[in-house]
Amino acid sequence: MKNGYFVISLDFELRWGSYSWDANHTYDPHIVGARKAIPDILKTFASYQVHATWATVGALFAPSKTAILDANKQYFNNTSTPQIESFLKECTTLGENESEDPAHYALSLIEKISATEHQEIGLHTYSHFYCLDNKDAEQAFQNDTRAALTMMNAQNIEPKSFVFPRNQFNPALLNTLKEHGMHIVRGNEKHSLYREREGRERKLHRALRLMDAYVNISGQHTFAPDTCIEQDMINIPSSRFLRPYAKQARFLEPLKLYRIKKAMRHASQRGEVFHLWFHPHNFGTNIKENIAMLQEICQYYEDLQNEFGFESVTMQELAQKLARKEAPL
Repeated sequence: MKNGYFVISLDFELRWGSYSWDANHTYDPHIVGARKAIPDILKTFASYQVHATWATVGALFAPSKTAILDANKQYFNNTSTPQIESFLKECTTLGENESEDPAHYALSLIEKISATEHQEIGLHTYSHFYCLDNKDAEQAFQNDTRAALTMMNAQNIEPKSFVFPRNQFNPALLNTLKEHGMHIVRGNEKHSLYREREGRERKLHRALRLMDAYVNISGQHTFAPDTCIEQDMINIPSSRFLRPYAKQARFLEPLKLYRIKKAMRHASQRGEVFHLWFHPHNFGTNIKENIAMLQEICQYYEDLQNEFGFESVTMQELAQKLARKEAPL
């Protein structure tokens, strides 16, 4: 493993990522725009042979409101946490299917992802479950996971990779993931700025992370592949959040891209991993500019592939390479 690896993961949520904090639906233009952006994201990945992991909220797999309500009755009938109650309340507002309610259903988009070469579909919980805010609710997480797998298995998808919503990495829940066949997770950057926290982030941390996107405050966050092995789990931490294009800060875009490219080169030269992540809804506005940004990053990946053998892999593919290396001769 001397060539280095480029990992991209996406947190695919649509409205399920915003219902808990956006009661007035002010973020809906980004959600609607994500549906327009996803085909362009997939086209970009296909053009550059970029592999990516789509960590998808399980409720997006539902074909109908009846399917969601049936799953809720089966798995949450005796479960009560504030977030689950909020989720169940959101479910009462659903339209009947994807054509009627494209913010809550996404089977057609999931089919596009599945049909695109080198794309992996992972899990992002069923209800966008916050795994630290609900840290004493292991049974609720167990039920949430079972509900997600019911939806996904009905579409012949068995996820192997898992991403914690809001990056609320909770080691206490790893055994539940392993029980259900998921041994690959995305952890957080190894720096205090990115340490997992309960609740909404403090403004200071958010401001410092914003600065870090343009100026190197916390380091490159690349890492040796072997460091992902944690007993019987594979933890592939993130390296950088790909912030969307912002018109008001467009003069800073070159700095942001330079920071990302420098870390990519750092990883490729040293045989390390660079893990970029974002949400499709981050591209839901300024779609043209965001796709152009992604294309520039993918083009740079291609340059590094030609120069150093930098390799694009999904989270599952990296785990498989590590497993082969660990296997006895």
